[in-house]
Amino acid sequence: MDMDQKEREAQVVEQLREQVGNLMAAAQLLTPAIREQEERKYDQYLAILNQGLYRLLRLTEHMDLLRQEELPCRMERVEAAELCRSLCREVGGLAGSMGVTFRWECAGEEAMVQADPAMLRRLILLLVDGALRRTGRGGHTGLRAWTEGERFRITVWDDGEEQENAAPTGPLEEQLTQRYGLEAELTRAIAQALGATLVFERSEERGRRAVLSLPLDHSGPGELRTPRMGYNPTGGFQPVLVELSERLPYQAYLWDELE
Repeated sequence: MDMDQKEREAQVVEQLREQVGNLMAAAQLLTPAIREQEERKYDQYLAILNQGLYRLLRLTEHMDLLRQEELPCRMERVEAAELCRSLCREVGGLAGSMGVTFRWECAGEEAMVQADPAMLRRLILLLVDGALRRTGRGGHTGLRAWTEGERFRITVWDDGEEQENAAPTGPLEEQLTQRYGLEAELTRAIAQALGATLVFERSEERGRRAVLSLPLDHSGPGELRTPRMGYNPTGGFQPVLVELSERLPYQAYLWDELE
């Protein structure tokens, strides 16, 4: 990628970030006035506005990460099983609003890995988002996490079916890139930056599985943070609401839900 293109991409991302910030500030200023209205339909309009802002934030963050030759990972010792459990509780609480059955199972034992917790959280949510996209209403998806030997493994599965008249051809990972583009590329980039192995597999009957594997860290007690709250690349907005903003109904962004 030449320098001019890099500079243009950086400028686009910066302009996007600035406009998203302006819109969010305006929405926050308007919210009290809207909430004072007796007409509850205004709450619906505000929720639709909030969801649109979350989607713009998601797009901006994804573009910003993909334009960088090396992802800005802040590696530390993380208890991955608890991180998965925390995420699954959040996703499970929202799955019903999408008409999806979400099942999860996380190993009870400690599983310490070296990772950037914000990046690992985003990677898992990207995999869940892909499963939800394929599943649709009435479908089933889930996550299973466990320790196997010297690896911590996470499987995200779904029972969705491809649209035959639109299904791309070729190896599965190439198909995912053709179909999902930016998200598939970012998923692989984050996995690589974290030193993780990521494999996509077709299920025997229907659906597919994404299998993520990270080496366990036996470096000693050190400083353990699970998961930390100090640094949030989404500016304090809940990562699950950002990364799943394309799947969730607007009701998830009602003011009472966001408080």
